[in-house]
Amino acid sequence: MTIATLGSDQARLLLDARGPFASVYFDDSHDAPDAAKRLESTWQDIRRGLEEQGADAALVTVVEGAVRNARAPVGRSGRGIIATADGVLIDEQLLLAPTRQVVRVSDLPYVVPIVEVGSDTPTYIVVAIDQIGAEVSLHHGDVVHTETVEGGGHPVHEVAGAAVHGWNDPRHRVEEAIRKNVRAVAKSLTEQCDRHRPEVVFLVGHDRVRAELMAMLPQRVEARVVRPRVGARNTGEDDNLRQAIALEFQNRRRLMSAEVARRYRATLGPRAGLTVSGLPEVCAALREDAVDTLILGDLADEVVLTGQDLTLVATDADSLSAFGSAATHTLRADEAIPFAALAGGAALVRADESLDLLDGVAALLRYPPTGSSASRQ
Repeated sequence: MTIATLGSDQARLLLDARGPFASVYFDDSHDAPDAAKRLESTWQDIRRGLEEQGADAALVTVVEGAVRNARAPVGRSGRGIIATADGVLIDEQLLLAPTRQVVRVSDLPYVVPIVEVGSDTPTYIVVAIDQIGAEVSLHHGDVVHTETVEGGGHPVHEVAGAAVHGWNDPRHRVEEAIRKNVRAVAKSLTEQCDRHRPEVVFLVGHDRVRAELMAMLPQRVEARVVRPRVGARNTGEDDNLRQAIALEFQNRRRLMSAEVARRYRATLGPRAGLTVSGLPEVCAALREDAVDTLILGDLADEVVLTGQDLTLVATDADSLSAFGSAATHTLRADEAIPFAALAGGAALVRADESLDLLDGVAALLRYPPTGSSASRQ
């Protein structure tokens, strides 16, 4: 099971960049008349944090540009920015606003909040349908493409007092017109799903028309549909719908975490060899490129050692010297461990709440690293 927390292009940008890095996470909600004033206050707090941690003027300027010049969100929103003095590397709307502001200046980027809160939203489609047709919006990253789909069927409303004559029954003509319009939406949606493979289709509108559409969709498309009880055609994607979308993806991330937890427990034991827990064991697995999925809990203020290669991590100097490297850097584990995992192509996932991880970190392995003991969980 692949758990995408950072796009491959994003990971490569981070790995290729040279620090120091500024990693900033904050609530940039635009849900009140004083939102602009609040953003200015937030920026002043961020700037103080950057300067207190030794950020030079060039780095502060880059972050300021990202904070000030971004398109204002609508409603509740969170933001994650990772930058160097050379430019912005990651600038993401987060699925949920972070509960606390984070400002760091360090040798490595800090990506844990992206893993925890959620970014890199998968491709999805929003269908807002009524009796006439639908607005079908394809969301891919920051790009949104919307098209209007209407089948041309009419009338779609009964005329009061109209006569009833069998097949000429006005009600029958209305129902046939609506079905014609819904069939056009079903055809267009199926084509888009086959072309773009969205993870989810969010279907909003009148319950009866939504049910008609569901009955016309092939199973491969129907299986992608979620029907939040918010929104309607011609009302746009209001804040309630955006929150429903964010919560749906957040729930999916929780399910993925639960699945990783299940796999983790299934591979525990002295004979399994495909699970490690605790900083020394995880560092050993990372050094041998054996980590398939890094499971992040609370690493608190734990630190690790590296040499000039910041992706070669250890908890003691002897382990580094075995790889021909002297310990020259002491780094925060919650920055260095995810960075090393990204360098090795591993997936990153937040630990399920049911897991109590030794040192706040564990990993599922591709193969047992040489000399590694069984999991100490």
